Amino acid sequence: MLEPLAGRLKWERTPLGILVAIPSRRGAMSALYGPLIGIWLIIAGIHYWSLVGGGTPSDESQSSLQGIAIVGYVVGFLVILCWLMWAFTSETILHLDANEMRLQRRIIGIDLFTRSFQNSEVEQIRYVAPSHAATSKSITDPNTSKIQFVAKGVPQVFGQGISELEARALIERMLDVYTFPKSAYLQAPHLHGDW
Repeated sequence: MLEPLAGRLKWERTPLGILVAIPSRRGAMSALYGPLIGIWLIIAGIHYWSLVGGGTPSDESQSSLQGIAIVGYVVGFLVILCWLMWAFTSETILHLDANEMRLQRRIIGIDLFTRSFQNSEVEQIRYVAPSHAATSKSITDPNTSKIQFVAKGVPQVFGQGISELEARALIERMLDVYTFPKSAYLQAPHLHGDW
């Protein structure tokens, strides 16, 4: 059973290590976009349903335009549905045991892709603070924060949108399972405390 770790993170101890669920950070507008898109889908669905069930059109050109409009609606509906699923159900699952770190990206509980790394190959784990927004140097974009590490000389990231508090708790929990070599979490200048 998953228990709260910090902020949005949930975790559980497994027989061999830990499992941590890191939900994607939803933008502030997601709460507004979801209902608006739902209302639009209902209104457009009623409109296009009446086109389909409204009998035969008077000429062939009107029939073609209705067909194009319906195809456009269906494609738009599928794109919006995918966005809603991504925005509200996507998460990263971290599985860590004494030998391997595995990162799974899921949407509605379905595994989209998995990356695995041998713990001995993982180094320089650190929290990367959010960068400044493109429109203003005084505003930071919380969705740009992440945890970064190097595996086999290649930079890797996960946990986009993670807060510093969540990153601290997550990395501390990871260190309970395995002490990663040559890690930079102690030297990160923007972090304070005894990591």
